[in-house]
Amino acid sequence: MNLEFNEEQIDALREFMNVSIGAATASLASLLDAFGTMHIPKIEICNSSELSNKIESTVDLNSMYYVTKQLFTGKFGGECIFLVSEASATNLGRHLYAIQTPSCDEVNDAVIELTNILTSTIVSRLTQELGIQVQFFVPYLHFTDAHSIVDDGDISKYSKIIIISTILDFQDQQIKGNIYILTKDEAIESLRALIDEKLEEIYG
Repeated sequence: MNLEFNEEQIDALREFMNVSIGAATASLASLLDAFGTMHIPKIEICNSSELSNKIESTVDLNSMYYVTKQLFTGKFGGECIFLVSEASATNLGRHLYAIQTPSCDEVNDAVIELTNILTSTIVSRLTQELGIQVQFFVPYLHFTDAHSIVDDGDISKYSKIIIISTILDFQDQQIKGNIYILTKDEAIESLRALIDEKLEEIYG
């Protein structure tokens, strides 16, 4: 099984992700009635055993996190992970519901609402660019420390993982989060084939 990407495929995937991230940023700006940005996506292929370290290297190890995970399936399948620190999640609930001290349930609801828009827009727009459709599962939210974000049981049966990551930043509202799209083994090969089909369609 060929799980490697050449430079042209990586560039195409990054361009598709830029379009997807732009659409998601616009949707979130409308939800929050605020200006926000998302960083240029970073794309990496790594061994599944490296995933925990990759994520821990991008977060504050002293913070607690709301972690939302959402699976999607289809010709291109995988998992979206959205991380938001306890402080950012509280700021999100405060801003979204216009209250000074949101309850735990209100913070949970705010994070889920943000996640639903974020992940569905990014993945739907990406797969639209690739000419396919996917099915989403109900997102799962839990509150955890920085070292327990990745469940080793979830990735133990996979060899390679492609990580597409970016950072959501609503600076004025002090809301910041990390987004990861993970694709594993057979889905990586499928993604590569879809990108090649799209490149052939564009450039002939």
